[in-house]
Amino acid sequence: MDTPPKPPTGGAELPPLPERIEPEALRTLEDTALERVLADLAANEQATRRAMAPFDARLRELRARAAEVATEQRRRERAARHAARVAVRAQAASGALPSLGDALAAAQVPLPDDAPLRRLRAFLRTGGEVDFGYPTRPGVITFTDGRRTTSAGTVGEARRLWADGWEPGAPGATGVRVHLVGTKVERLAPLDEVVVLLGEGASPE
Repeated sequence: MDTPPKPPTGGAELPPLPERIEPEALRTLEDTALERVLADLAANEQATRRAMAPFDARLRELRARAAEVATEQRRRERAARHAARVAVRAQAASGALPSLGDALAAAQVPLPDDAPLRRLRAFLRTGGEVDFGYPTRPGVITFTDGRRTTSAGTVGEARRLWADGWEPGAPGATGVRVHLVGTKVERLAPLDEVVVLLGEGASPE
């Protein structure tokens, strides 16, 4: 195990700065005198670096420890995301999470017709949480009747279009346009690959 550097002590002090020579006075110095001034400045810089070394080591140790804590935070976040994806896959497989198609076709859903689609929690059957629509225009499902397209922004609008025989997508390209939550990664997903949460937490205020 690496031994962390000892903390700086009160004995580490910066050397005093050499007396500054004004530019006008430098013009009057001979070459050898200028070289001595430079040598004194170089020696003072080295002495300053030696005095600062314990503090630099302390800063490196603090940054390394902070990086270790951040690594543990990332590990926990990634483990939590993985567990959430596993839970979604299990719920989808058990039927606890209906597909979007089943939800649109259901006689009743525990959501008001005016509930915005952007508040409806949806997931890919593989577990990733998604929002409907493009990242630049979230919360919208586009429907087509094979020739025309129209957009639904609420649960009621989507269910009415579905009841009228329209399908999510565009002419010649049916499917649900979704994007991964918090990203710009989007795709056209088959209807049965998208599952929705209709119970508690489905439409938060």
